[in-house]
Amino acid sequence: MGIGVSQVSLYVRDQQKAVDFWSRKVGFTVTRDMAYGENRWIEVQPPGGGTRLALLKADPQWPETPAGPGYVLFEADDIEAEYERLNAAGVPFTRPPKQEHWGWSATFVDDEGHEFHLGQR
Repeated sequence: MGIGVSQVSLYVRDQQKAVDFWSRKVGFTVTRDMAYGENRWIEVQPPGGGTRLALLKADPQWPETPAGPGYVLFEADDIEAEYERLNAAGVPFTRPPKQEHWGWSATFVDDEGHEFHLGQR
């Protein structure tokens, strides 16, 4: 029996802004958007399937600044082409693609300051 990751929860202050970022800029598909208490349960998924991101409303009591990288790692078949596509769509990169001794690596941020890693398959 194997185990895999089906979903990663990402806590955001503005759910609609997060949906716009992940769907319009990154190109993910909204797979679920429904009432969840006083908020919404929203899931987005990469083209072709894979692990979903649940864009959940952050508690207003939590600190304003994200505490470092979210450690969600994305991968692309061609990191340079994906960087060009995302950059053209307005996704801000804190580090463009670079060949490291262990492989290709880049980092980008969402509209709330969460940092993500992009690698190459």
